[in-house]
Amino acid sequence: MKNTLLAAAVAAALTTTASQSPAADSPADQLEIVTTAMNSLPDVIFYKDMDGVYRGGNTAWAALVGRPFAELVGKTDADLFPAELATAYRADDQKTIAGGKPRQFQEWLVYPDGRKVYADTLKAPWIGEDGKVLGVVGICHEITAPAGEKPTQEQ
Repeated sequence: MKNTLLAAAVAAALTTTASQSPAADSPADQLEIVTTAMNSLPDVIFYKDMDGVYRGGNTAWAALVGRPFAELVGKTDADLFPAELATAYRADDQKTIAGGKPRQFQEWLVYPDGRKVYADTLKAPWIGEDGKVLGVVGICHEITAPAGEKPTQEQ
């Protein structure tokens, strides 16, 4: 629920800022505003097209994956994660798209340095201006794990 509210607040703030800011006169300016706003958040944010190809994200996402941002766009989960994890991520994305509505769940995220964090993840179909589904968008917000909750070895 918190991620849903966060996502709605960010979207509303970006829409309002972009439409009121004289600096957002061009699509490039608006993209820069949205990008810097996303990079200001500590939460992992990413979006992928219908083929599972990453089309963007923020610097927190790049930190999670452990690669420079410029190396991530155009890659798939199979390019970035171990096979078992990539397969699970792709299946989860397809479930989100097929369901046609946001899904919220908790999961362990593992950083390249081995640090494991418990996250409240919100995934939703990424909808274009014409109403067509373009892919999936996700936000992962670090939370405190419930008592006794431990990551499994394969995570």
